[in-house]
Amino acid sequence: MVLVDSCSISLENKHNRLQDYEGLSRTGINKQGRYFGLKLHPAIVYDMETNMMLGISSTQFVHIDSSTCEEKGDKWSRKKQCIEEKESYKWIAACNQSKETLAKAAHITYVMDREADIIELLDRIPDQRTTLVVRVSHNRYVIDEQGKRILLNDLLARSTNIAEARLKINSKKRKRGDAEFELRYERITIPWRQTSRIKQKKNPDGVPMTVVEIKEVSNQDGEEPIVWRLYTSSEVSSHSQVLELVDIYKRRWLIEEFFKLLKTDGYDIEGTEFSTGKVIRKLILLVMKASIKVLQLKAARDGSSSEKIDLLFSEKEIRCLKSLNKKLEGGTVKQQNPHDAASLAYASWIIARLGGWKEFYQPSRPPGTKTFVWGLEKFESIMIGYNILN
Repeated sequence: MVLVDSCSISLENKHNRLQDYEGLSRTGINKQGRYFGLKLHPAIVYDMETNMMLGISSTQFVHIDSSTCEEKGDKWSRKKQCIEEKESYKWIAACNQSKETLAKAAHITYVMDREADIIELLDRIPDQRTTLVVRVSHNRYVIDEQGKRILLNDLLARSTNIAEARLKINSKKRKRGDAEFELRYERITIPWRQTSRIKQKKNPDGVPMTVVEIKEVSNQDGEEPIVWRLYTSSEVSSHSQVLELVDIYKRRWLIEEFFKLLKTDGYDIEGTEFSTGKVIRKLILLVMKASIKVLQLKAARDGSSSEKIDLLFSEKEIRCLKSLNKKLEGGTVKQQNPHDAASLAYASWIIARLGGWKEFYQPSRPPGTKTFVWGLEKFESIMIGYNILN
């Protein structure tokens, strides 16, 4: 699975510090005028079998041409542009780059949010080894299986492929932890707009897709009901497959955790004191690599992962970790590292202890993201001394 999304990195408070703007763009506006920043567009590889982040398959720093902002805001001017000339081409570029990076993968599922609801993307990317799962953004006209042209929401409203399911909701904003949902799916064709400029059409007669809907029907607390509509390039023939797609799309939240780790929940990249655009971009790449490592350690913390310790650590680092483990363990059974020394969970326990985690005797209080960030920073400092002594 490949999770693709965009993240804006604001340097709003660094105006007086920046000495050059290489690779930076004007990303926002405040009382003092437009300020600079970066728009990061990564693709992160995730394995559903191991629940583990595997790495980054594509990274783009998207340039925003502020000199033509007014023209880009005009929908008629935008229609005169083909997708290759627009910022939104980043979605197709990320998928194509990831296909090259993951050339040996048996199958790839791209998971994207509403911003990726682009007909050119839906048309070009799917193939025998590639599946798309994209959240619907536009209530566009589609062609149903009887060949009738109809608005997408109207088609789903009259769908006969309906089932009910009770699903758990993992949200701090909701009072109840589960709710009743209706599940629907329909096979459709998305027609091309005649007014748009299109250089390439893989499906000139229309783009075949399956649209699924999961809609909350038991809301009784005055909260806004949950409604998800998803496009998928795979064919759906049962409601169990709809639930599988919903489970896949739920994993998209992991890339939001990744962005949060880059900024407010970990490395605070927006607070950098560097003063040149080139150095800031290099720093972001290094922090992205470290953030993946943090998320891998977090995924292994409960011991359910089968990943080995040498996935993230060298032989010398493993020897250092084993020495540290003796110092960090207590005298009782509950205060000892419960994981096999060859597993990644073993290293995760040690890094968490270095980060200040003390609730190791309470399974309900696992270490969090910031704990692993602090632990890794401390371990890297320890490794400097370890290398000098050895």
